[in-house]
Amino acid sequence: MGLLDRFRGDSEAGVCKLYYEPDDVIFTVSAETHTIAYAVAVSRAEREALGALLDAEDAAGDRTETLSTALGSALDGEANETDAIVERIQRPRRSAEAIYETWSELAADDPDVVYLPLGLSGDLAAYVDTCRKRDENAADEFALPDTFETVASLLVRVKGATDRPENRVVIHRDRVPSVEPQSTAESPSSEESS
Repeated sequence: MGLLDRFRGDSEAGVCKLYYEPDDVIFTVSAETHTIAYAVAVSRAEREALGALLDAEDAAGDRTETLSTALGSALDGEANETDAIVERIQRPRRSAEAIYETWSELAADDPDVVYLPLGLSGDLAAYVDTCRKRDENAADEFALPDTFETVASLLVRVKGATDRPENRVVIHRDRVPSVEPQSTAESPSSEESS
């Protein structure tokens, strides 16, 4: 059984044992407190550029209510489906916010190593792509900030880090962004459902 399988709950009682062969050392961690993430080097300018992108979107106004109304009309007011669709559309934005907040809080050096859980790199890419498309839409008030190219370079680095399995690390959940709040043991982490 592989490391990823063990962390996805296939091990006994949510405990994962990691073997380090050269010294025959066994590390035991709980899947409830630890997760697998990618280590990524990020500069202060890149973190600030991501924050500026989030701020620019906030300044352009919230389109959630308009989106909900339009979807409700299209789906004949079936609230459950509308809510699920709006939630799915908003997930990349919420992921980008969680990434920015966690990295800003934990990163001290410039550059610094930060951690990105499995699944969130796709959300970050989707958010950046959505912002790019909003900027191209003449009817939308949103405009990309001057630092957008820095966010684009961050996205390239994130993609490079997530393409290399050797960048995966086992890390405490306190060190990684989380989109959904951690609940009791009934609910696994968000990256496992991605």
